Order: sequence, then structure tokens, then C-alpha cells
Amino acid sequence: MKTSTKTLIAAGVAVAVGAIAITGVTQASGWKESRGYGGHGYAMHGGHGHKGGRHGQRRFERLLESYDSNEDGKLTQAEIDAVRAERHTRFDSDNDGSLTLQEYEALWLDAMRERMVDRFQSHDDDGDGRVTAEEFGERFSKLVARRDRDGDGEITREDFRRDRRGRDDDD
Repeated sequence: MKTSTKTLIAAGVAVAVGAIAITGVTQASGWKESRGYGGHGYAMHGGHGHKGGRHGQRRFERLLESYDSNEDGKLTQAEIDAVRAERHTRFDSDNDGSLTLQEYEALWLDAMRERMVDRFQSHDDDGDGRVTAEEFGERFSKLVARRDRDGDGEITREDFRRDRRGRDDDD
């Protein structure tokens, strides 16, 4: 395998791990048993993530999946508090009322399992239960071409900050 291919794969892995870690920090809050995949749902909370539009709707659906214990399509603070308390208790293996780093790690991994399975499935294009190097690298295969605004074959901070119309992404 060429060095450039190995570098591309390593960069893809680093970006994916970083994205999962950031997502985990913002989403590992509390959840209830999900309906599907046999795993657990996850929920964004407290000012994290996108607001409004389809992202806002998706966020609300995740919150419902996580906390709507009576499945009435509405959330109450009592439902949220009860689910979070139950999750905390479930992962407090020494029953001391607080979570150690190891207990919290188990809680976090449990919360992220469904997201990890979804991500795996999104890479497994042919559905064979295996992600090849080609499938894994596909999303990043045209990253430079998409973000290189000045055509020099490299992505700089300036290239990344500007969208195709030349405006800053933050506008």
C-alpha cells in the first residue's frame, strides 16, 4: 500500500475518532431503551448541537427516544430526571451514589453503541458486515477537492473557513 494511501487512511481514522469523541461528549447524557438495533438511544442536550430545521427535529426525536418514558410524544422534566437517575444508578456498580471514571466509561460506551453501529453500517456499503479500506476511505476520498478553494492541492485554514461562494462559514 502506498504511503499516501496509508496517510489518508490514518487521517480518516483520526478524524472519525475525533468526531466520535466530540459527539460523545455532547450526547452522552441519558437515554432509554430504544426501539431498534436492540441498543440504546442517545440524546443531545443543553444547548449543544444544531437548532431548528431538520437538525432541530432530529434532536427532538432523539430526546423523545431517550426520555419519553410514557411514549406520549411529550417530555416532562420528571421523565428526564427519572431516566437520568435510573441510568446513573444502573452504572454506579459500587452503589456509592457517584460514578468513578470506569463506571462513567461503561455508561458512555453503552450510550454510544447505537451510534457506533449506525456509523459502521454507513461505511459498510455492501452490507456484508465488514468495512473494507475502500469503504472506510470513501467519505474522505474527495475531501481535498471539495475544500481546496484556491486549487493548490492543499487544504489550509482559509480554504476550510470559506464555502464555495467565498463567504466565511461563520456568516
